[in-house]
Amino acid sequence: MPAQALLSILDEDSMRNLFALLALIGVAGIVFGVLTILHAAHGQAGRLGFTYENYGGPGSILAGLTLLAVSIYLRSAWQGRD
Repeated sequence: MPAQALLSILDEDSMRNLFALLALIGVAGIVFGVLTILHAAHGQAGRLGFTYENYGGPGSILAGLTLLAVSIYLRSAWQGRD
């Protein structure tokens, strides 16, 4: 029985680390998306505002929000197992 309890503890710790990693990647995606939108592209008359030619921001933000939401959901579902 002690070996099984040790495996259970290790499994729980690894899952917590996975949830934290998912949340960290999600936050990084949100930050990079916002920075992409805020970074103005260079045009002939100087810097341009956000345009759809520079559309990398919204995709990163949506992916980041999805990862963050999934990690929060998985963490709450995992706590129900305890």
